[in-house]
Amino acid sequence: MANTALEAEYERAKRAQYETLTTHYREIGPASLLAALICAHRLNESKEKQARAA
Repeated sequence: MANTALEAEYERAKRAQYETLTTHYREIGPASLLAALICAHRLNESKEKQARAA
C-alpha cells in the first residue's frame, strides 16, 4: 500500500516537472518539447549518478 502511494507521488511530481517544460516550450513545437524532455531526463540521471557516487 505504501509503495503504491509512493509511486503515485513520484508520478505526480514527474508530471508537475514536465508540465512546466510543456508550458515553456508549447510555442516552439513538439520536436523541441521532446528534446527538452530528453535533456531533462538525462540531466536527472546524471544528478542521480553523482549522488550515488558521493
